Amino acid sequence: MQNTFKKTLLVSLLAGAGIAAHAEGFNFYALIDGGIASTAISGGKAKTGTTTEFITGGFAPNFFGLTAEKSMGNGYTGGVKLEQGFLLNPTNSQSYAFGGNTIFNRQANLYVKGSSGTLVVGTQSNFAFDSVLFADPRSGSNYGSSLASVDIDGALGTIETGAISYKSPSMNGFTAGAEFTTKNNTSSVAARDGNALSLTYGAGPLGATLASYQAQAANTSGTVGGLTYKLGAVTLKGIALNQKTPKYNSLNTTGVGGNYVFAPTTTFDFGAYNSKDSKSGYNTSTYAAGVYYKFLKDLTVYGQYANVKNSGTPSAASNFTWSATANFIATGQTASSINVGLLYGFF
Repeated sequence: MQNTFKKTLLVSLLAGAGIAAHAEGFNFYALIDGGIASTAISGGKAKTGTTTEFITGGFAPNFFGLTAEKSMGNGYTGGVKLEQGFLLNPTNSQSYAFGGNTIFNRQANLYVKGSSGTLVVGTQSNFAFDSVLFADPRSGSNYGSSLASVDIDGALGTIETGAISYKSPSMNGFTAGAEFTTKNNTSSVAARDGNALSLTYGAGPLGATLASYQAQAANTSGTVGGLTYKLGAVTLKGIALNQKTPKYNSLNTTGVGGNYVFAPTTTFDFGAYNSKDSKSGYNTSTYAAGVYYKFLKDLTVYGQYANVKNSGTPSAASNFTWSATANFIATGQTASSINVGLLYGFF
């Protein structure tokens, strides 16, 4: 009861601050995704069957946040960013999602920005994960993208706590970034220390990204590369990753696809992915597609289909959402998911 009261009070305060003080440099934003998913698991020797359930975040994570900025003079701006991930269907075991089980689990940082770049201190996104989202053919959908293999099996973190980062200003389309994460003792995120470097390019129809990362305490590391190219209403995307974890010696993930803007209100996307690690025998193939119809200013209804086949020997993640259905499939199994939902974005 006390936790519920605290969360309700927090939302009310943030919303009130964002609405009442927007003109003073405050901004309130939110992304909400909820719907129904039906997943059929077939093949192999393990248990099979079909599960239909309510899903938080079939396509995107759920969060609300607040930013507050103020001019510091000499062309610099200082600010604070607070962002909370949450579930629309909370359980006793996990009341938050898409971040640790703490207040402001996705963003809790101070930043200073100006003509010389941006410095951020505190909880923030992982730079390598940002590069994955930049180039993933389906924009990192929680059903049918690279995220299941890359973030669950490949152990790439999405959020860094106790981090310090710097991003350069854009120069001829290039932006460079460096991120250092200190050891920390938060209850929701395992103590870790490491770093990430990134380089992105965007000019005209071409976009590109390159990133590397390592988390020393978790003994994980990897590289990310991706390209995007816009041809009229079509945007083509390709991504490639190599990851090393205590379980996988060289987990290679590739994906190709993109999206097509059929009309101002309607978009289609498609992605084909493969992940392999020769030493362990890990081998998954994913095919997925989605359609998105924006019928109100900030509200989109969507449907997506994902097919994930595990042809390898270890079990493998089949989706990246918070689900009652097993997120892992055994050797020889295929997970086929249909997900329909509503996506609300207020920015």
